[in-house]
Amino acid sequence: MLSEIPLNTKIRAMPKSASLFVNDGLSRSKTINCFDFVPSDYKVVYAVLYSMPRERFCEWGSGIGIITGLADMLGFDACGIEINDQMATASRELLADFGLSATIKTGDYFEISHDADIYFAYCWPGQILRVEQNFLSIIPDQAKLLIYYSAEDVRCKVKP
Repeated sequence: MLSEIPLNTKIRAMPKSASLFVNDGLSRSKTINCFDFVPSDYKVVYAVLYSMPRERFCEWGSGIGIITGLADMLGFDACGIEINDQMATASRELLADFGLSATIKTGDYFEISHDADIYFAYCWPGQILRVEQNFLSIIPDQAKLLIYYSAEDVRCKVKP
């Protein structure tokens, strides 16, 4: 069982460069046929990331790479893992077009790993327990898991 720690989710204005990045990523995502891509509320996620220490970051199920890119913009050493090959390719192009150094791995985050201090997952409600169990089984004790539950509900979980 994971313990929850409070987060600062006070909305803060994103810089223009971050807003342009988000809008471009959303526009590109509409051209990809991926049945399960649902975007996050990027202002909320940006506020959460802004409040976190700048460490190694890994997004599980990174989609078009917007959150991975925002983490990079904020100074994290960022990586995303995306199972959909088209999304992974498009996210690499998006990151490169904005001069970001974040990386994207193609694959299933339940099967491949990436060392990080902070993990982020926007998972389907039926997958939350599986994500938490995966986190408990493979991640070091000091790491944090950010789970996006809904528009204004991002939670930070740690090993007890």
